[in-house]
Amino acid sequence: MQTDTKPWYKQLWPWILILLPAIAFARGGWAFYIMMQNQPEMVVDDYYREGRTINNRLEKYREAALRNLEAHVLVIGNRAVVRFAENAVLDETIHLDFHHTTLGANDFKVEASRSGELLYVATLPHTPRGRFRLVVSDDSQEWRLRVTLDVPAEQEVKLGY
Repeated sequence: MQTDTKPWYKQLWPWILILLPAIAFARGGWAFYIMMQNQPEMVVDDYYREGRTINNRLEKYREAALRNLEAHVLVIGNRAVVRFAENAVLDETIHLDFHHTTLGANDFKVEASRSGELLYVATLPHTPRGRFRLVVSDDSQEWRLRVTLDVPAEQEVKLGY
């Protein structure tokens, strides 16, 4: 009978057994690195103040409903066109707030200038891609309209309350 006299570190099996936990440790470190690079946004801790803010926002949507504001939006390339159904004493400019549904870094705000009686046109800082929540409001922040849209869009989308 022949005995193996090689030391353990010259054998294949101990290195295979050591390699499995080492790979798991390296992948866990990589996952931790990715997690630290893409941290989620912070959750609000003052819920009472946030609740009051939500109620104020809802009042602005109700104000738009009371004024019977009806509008459609079309986003093509780096342009956004807002078309109102009728002139309800609108300002010279309106605000467009684009909020990305998952990535806060993609949020941006622009002003749209009047282009005719019922049209407002805004030049966007870049061509947006993905799903956005769009909030349209006036200069005095008395009313708001909103919609969730996928950009680039092929047709107009109706803004709601």
